[in-house]
Amino acid sequence: MTTLAAIYDRLSERTFGRVAVERRDGDDFRLRALPREDIQLFVKRIDNTRMVRVVDTRDWFASVSMSAGVVAAAVMLILLLVPGGYSLLASRNMERLREERIQLNNELQMVRIKEAQLRSAKSLKTWEHRQFVEPAATAVVFAPPTQDAVAAVKVEGLTKNQ
Repeated sequence: MTTLAAIYDRLSERTFGRVAVERRDGDDFRLRALPREDIQLFVKRIDNTRMVRVVDTRDWFASVSMSAGVVAAAVMLILLLVPGGYSLLASRNMERLREERIQLNNELQMVRIKEAQLRSAKSLKTWEHRQFVEPAATAVVFAPPTQDAVAAVKVEGLTKNQ
């Protein structure tokens, strides 16, 4: 944007011709006028080497008490949240153990079913001929009864527990 002074300079060039151009050539080094450019600032150096700092103990105690209060509030907040977090972890662990117990009970039921199928009369008949061989009469050894045995049967000179 052009300023009012620049507009006047252009108008004067047109009207007065060369006189305005000569006058303008001498002012080329100047900047345009800024608002309030006549305000001057004075900066004074301040020497604080001989100054002694006054210690305000009330301010120090206020700062320390505020810091201690914030730390105490943080500790109290943590102490309030710890039991809830612990119970959350404990309930999660209990649920995991409950699921593991259910799974182990299911596996136990499957093993019992398999055992019952193997011990059934039909299954024993099939195993009887393949696996079990009746021992010879001379291979059977009867152990003598113990001291606290209630009954004993005599078989050909040997005793057999009942």
